[in-house]
Amino acid sequence: MLRAIIVESDAEARTAIRRMLGSHPAVVVVDEFPTLAEAISGGPGRHPDLVIAEIPYDPAAADAGRAVNGVEALIRAVPEAAVFATGPTASADVVLQVIRAGAIEFLTRPVEREALLGALEKVARLRRGSIAARQMGRVISVYSTKGGLGVTSMATNLAVCLAEVAPGATILVDLDTRQSDIATCLNLRPTYSVLDALDNLERLDESYLRGLLVRHPSGLMVLPGPTRMERTHLGAEQVRTGLEIIRSCFTNVVLDLRHDTDAGTIAALEASDTVLFLTGLDVCALRSGAAGLAMFRQLGLNMQKVQVIVMREGTGTDVTPKNARETLGVPITWKTPSDYHTMVASINSGQPVVTASPRSRIAKNLRQLAGTLTEIAAPVKSTSTLARLVWSARGSQTEG
Repeated sequence: MLRAIIVESDAEARTAIRRMLGSHPAVVVVDEFPTLAEAISGGPGRHPDLVIAEIPYDPAAADAGRAVNGVEALIRAVPEAAVFATGPTASADVVLQVIRAGAIEFLTRPVEREALLGALEKVARLRRGSIAARQMGRVISVYSTKGGLGVTSMATNLAVCLAEVAPGATILVDLDTRQSDIATCLNLRPTYSVLDALDNLERLDESYLRGLLVRHPSGLMVLPGPTRMERTHLGAEQVRTGLEIIRSCFTNVVLDLRHDTDAGTIAALEASDTVLFLTGLDVCALRSGAAGLAMFRQLGLNMQKVQVIVMREGTGTDVTPKNARETLGVPITWKTPSDYHTMVASINSGQPVVTASPRSRIAKNLRQLAGTLTEIAAPVKSTSTLARLVWSARGSQTEG
């Protein structure tokens, strides 16, 4: 997702550019300024990836000095941003001077939709060409189609296990906008919630995100759900954009998903590298689970990333793992033991069971599951891929 700033003296032109950018799924406008001076002053605090800026240029002037100086001043203010300069029709020599000053593109005012989207595609191609160079975090979702199966307990304990190996590089995100059970299970007193992040995407960068988080003693960073009941549902674009930003900042991203099939939950499932699909050995859980897996297939979700986990094996003899496999039509990846009293004591104490009762069967089982999920990668560097591409492009322009 590109964070864009518009610099344009004409209010109608600003509105037109904003609408053009709004039609592009990979761009969010984070601020607008009527003058270059105001953008140079206020732009750095918005951490833009892209600036579309009207430059001071008079076609009747003998040289492009003011335009070049304007571009250079803007780049000094926001050195990691790609700059699209806009101005009146100019000679090839003027355009070349502006490009050599560091702009990625020169667009004639009034900016036309095709020209702007073409310039954006140029930046997108550069990003796609070097996507392998960027280390993105792995997203693990924990999901069930019905409550009571232990989604939050599973998510919190797995996240703590991963955080112990990669403290500060693992985040647990509660994508349920109802009152947060994560805060209860980890005995946290959060000030902010996931709504403060996803309702403010225009401000969301690594610095803003980390200011919202609460740190657990294990080293786990937590973005919990609200502390009170909220009726709102998260939108698909909110979740997609938010997760892209979050996974660029953390090695491991664990999601605690609500049981609904709302747009935000579906977007999270689609963005996940691994989906832990929880079910139980009872008729209601299996029927609900089978319907959920059928929905996954209808949505075109990659079923290879779905791992079915049977919770609380041994609670009865009427339904067996074999029955579960036949009903669901997929293999059972993992089974957890039934250890009700240990889990309840853990929840009541506000401590994850893997640390509160490390020798218990359930704690050992969950640690083994965590070990199979993902290899701990090195922390992601803060310098963005786009910033490296911008510097590379500017270097090649200077050489030319």
